[in-house]
Amino acid sequence: MNKKWLRRILAMAMVFSLAAGSWVTGYADDGEGNIVISGDGVYEVEAGKTTKIELQVKNKGTGTAENVNLQPRVSSGVAPFRVKMQGNGDLGDMGANAYKKVTLQVTVDGDVQERSYSLPIEYTYSSRGGSARSGSMTIYLKMKGFDLEPGFAFRDMKLSPEDMSPGSSARLSGRLMNTGGQDMYQVELSLDNLTTEGISLTGGFNSKMVSKIPIGGSTAFQFPLVAAADMAAGNYPVAIKLKYRDQFGKNYEKTNQFYVNVGGVAGRKAILEIRNMQEPGGTYGVNQNFTVSFDLKNTGAVAAKDIVVTAEGVDSTAVVPKSASMKNIQSLAPGSSASLSFTFAGTSQSATQNQAIQFTVEYTSGGTAKTTFKQYAGVNISNPSKEGEENTSKPKIIVSNYSCDPLIVMAGQEFDLNLTLMNTHKQKAVKNIKMYLTLAEETSSETQKSGNIFTPVNSSNTFYFDSIRPKGTVNKALRLYVVPEAQPKTYTLTVNFEYEDAKGTEYTATELLGINVKQVTELQIDDFTIPETVEQGMPVTVGFNYYNTGKVTLNNVMIKVEGNVDCQNKNTYVGNMESGSSDYFETTFTPYETGEVPVSIVITYEDPSGETVEQRRDMIMQVTEPAMPDDTENPDASAPMDKKHIAIGLGLLVILAGALAFFVKNQKEPPKSTAESVSSAEDLEDDFEEDDFVEEVTEVIHEDDKEGMSL
Repeated sequence: MNKKWLRRILAMAMVFSLAAGSWVTGYADDGEGNIVISGDGVYEVEAGKTTKIELQVKNKGTGTAENVNLQPRVSSGVAPFRVKMQGNGDLGDMGANAYKKVTLQVTVDGDVQERSYSLPIEYTYSSRGGSARSGSMTIYLKMKGFDLEPGFAFRDMKLSPEDMSPGSSARLSGRLMNTGGQDMYQVELSLDNLTTEGISLTGGFNSKMVSKIPIGGSTAFQFPLVAAADMAAGNYPVAIKLKYRDQFGKNYEKTNQFYVNVGGVAGRKAILEIRNMQEPGGTYGVNQNFTVSFDLKNTGAVAAKDIVVTAEGVDSTAVVPKSASMKNIQSLAPGSSASLSFTFAGTSQSATQNQAIQFTVEYTSGGTAKTTFKQYAGVNISNPSKEGEENTSKPKIIVSNYSCDPLIVMAGQEFDLNLTLMNTHKQKAVKNIKMYLTLAEETSSETQKSGNIFTPVNSSNTFYFDSIRPKGTVNKALRLYVVPEAQPKTYTLTVNFEYEDAKGTEYTATELLGINVKQVTELQIDDFTIPETVEQGMPVTVGFNYYNTGKVTLNNVMIKVEGNVDCQNKNTYVGNMESGSSDYFETTFTPYETGEVPVSIVITYEDPSGETVEQRRDMIMQVTEPAMPDDTENPDASAPMDKKHIAIGLGLLVILAGALAFFVKNQKEPPKSTAESVSSAEDLEDDFEEDDFVEEVTEVIHEDDKEGMSL
């Protein structure tokens, strides 16, 4: 009987041992590591300084992450900063739910071009099984003060003496002070808005250069000035131009006005006049000399200097000088006079008429400002041979002037064409004038015409004028329409004339006019949207189709992304788009500021006339702070269960050991008489009971296996 119970105890111990073994095995497998890096997302750094950035690394897996390594990826030659990782980025092994902090040292020592830069952090590690894993996260470096313009102020501005008089000198001095939050570099001070007729520099340098003005620092400057001798009294502006750079390399240019008071009596200057002019009397033939003389007198209050007198015929082909045509006088005192004379002669090109002679006088009042005036004289020239030529010449009609309103006309619209017709003959009139326009344009085909490009509005194509007197003009206003299919270019409009002179002789003439036609451009863009709310640092993708629905080619198509976002390709050059063509554009950008962030998609192109056309799509994104990883996640629920299984397994091992001890003890005791008297029938019954128990144990084992699989 003891043997029977011993067998049952051993079978039960085997069942529990199998279950405990499966539980212990499940607890020993510690799973995989899962590395997560967290931080603020955006960090402020300063040019010329080193900033420490702290990141938190956590193993959120159920197993150990071995050989954890972090490395920043800095674009060589592009990024204006250097990054040094604590411990060279090696963090060693990290158990489940372990935390470590790592420090980055960011040194900004390059030329900063953007207000923010992205910095990818890549990490690698392996599990206990040897499988390698990797990942990355991106932080953003915001340049401190990039959007702040350095401030400045002009202090202790002074003009010595305080007032200037015409022709006198003074010294403008002061200090330039850096009142902003950045150092000023490559500072250049200069004076602008100076004129020789007013305030100008005299001697010295016209600019001052300073390599650096620190915050709160200043630099002194001074410029020598002089007032022109013939200046009127009053306040005159002098522009002080300032150029400088900030610590990021951005250039600035500012201008401040400083007013200089010029005293003295207004109008204190030299005044020259031509008096006692002697014009030639009578009539002079071709190549016959004649003389014009006059007195040049200074009626002003100061001496006139650098005087230049020039004499020439108004028609330089009809009258030419026979003596020096230019005379110089160094100085002429107030009230003094100088006598001058010039000799001329008529040429064979002169008509029989009075020819005008022009005298130009230029001088100064001792300064740099020049005064100029002109005076004329006349002489009668006789040339009979020229009169005969005039009598045999034919009259001509020309378009002396024309204008379009608008200057560049649009296809499919009306415009005004204003013509001025002129009879160029000096003596003959023209009459019975017929004018008509040739409006058709020939195409490249010999058998096909494009038809009328311009069509008169509410009128015919033919116009009539009674007459035009010699050297006379008439005006004609036309209203024309441009066909919608006209290509953008300059078209030639032919004006045809048929007319007669006083004797009835018929003449014809043609004039060519250029009309610039512009075709309307049309670029259609499909509608697109962006998410109203995005997390900081999350990329946003925008894509859309666009079509050239106009009748002309769009040149130099460019697509830009504007706004406070990080985008690798902010400018995309498309090139030329033929009429009827289409294309697709897609870009991805990342916001790095929170709050309302405006973003614009801008498409620009040039029409056939070279004018730039812009289309915009303006949007506003609501950017929120990035969601931080949840560090309070429930650990694997199997962990406490594994501990429980281990405890049960240990208890079963104790039971098994006790059963074995009991069996050994019974083997050593002598067999009792009652045991020997057990009949074979009882033994057979026990065997059957044991077989039933084995079947029960087998079922228990199968059920335990099923439960283990479900777990």
